[in-house]
Amino acid sequence: MQEIFLSPAELRFSFLILYFFAYAFIGWLWECAYVSVRKKHLTNSGFLIGPIIPVYGFSILTVLLVLEPFKNNIAALFVLGALLVTIIEYLTSWLMEKLFKARWWDYSKLPFNLNGRVALPISLFWGFGVVIIVKLVHPFVSQFILSLSRVTVITSSVVFTDLLMFDLGFTIANVIGFGAATQRIGNTVETLKADLKNQVADANPKLGKPISWFENFRTNAKLIDQQPKLNYVQRRLLSAFPNIIFKHTTTPPKDITKIADFLKKNRHTK
Repeated sequence: MQEIFLSPAELRFSFLILYFFAYAFIGWLWECAYVSVRKKHLTNSGFLIGPIIPVYGFSILTVLLVLEPFKNNIAALFVLGALLVTIIEYLTSWLMEKLFKARWWDYSKLPFNLNGRVALPISLFWGFGVVIIVKLVHPFVSQFILSLSRVTVITSSVVFTDLLMFDLGFTIANVIGFGAATQRIGNTVETLKADLKNQVADANPKLGKPISWFENFRTNAKLIDQQPKLNYVQRRLLSAFPNIIFKHTTTPPKDITKIADFLKKNRHTK
């Protein structure tokens, strides 16, 4: 096989790409494990389809590059790591909200939060995480990646990057449709809830309690046929981000999920 010659800068860049993917994968493993334990079933909690969460990759890669002078100072590593990752998390939340018209996570119920995007308890967790990664995990990850041949390094970095670009494009295309679909479903739910509220206000106690908005929906064949059907990627996003706050509807995500799950089951029974 012909040897691949890379300049030191090119080789270093390829190694950085592999570090990014390594920590994006490790972050995905951690978050999926945490969410799966809480939900008591396996859950892909990432934004993308593939087994990576890019914000973890960017965060740890930035930490490794920026905080290199402080790697032997645990206190500085903790404080600066927590601050650096918190800034990245805030910017990521803001950018995703601007791009996709939704708040994908919300820390409003946590103490000392800033606009619901970041919160002190989460930042403290990032600080501990940075120390563990730099002092315990990175030596093993670095040893493995640096042991790879040049051919493996350049090939894997190119292949992983191509897969990421494809996954990102495919997911964004689905998110665009996701916004329009959840808005239509949300409008339906709000209309049903308003009708139920009017029924309750006008109800005769002798006639019994009005049925729920969801029962009204599931028995209305015409209304069911009018609803958009969410695909696998869009339903997975609802599951992965149960606290998402939509900008185009006030309907809670759990109500939209309820409709989406019913439509899926209803389609399979036809």
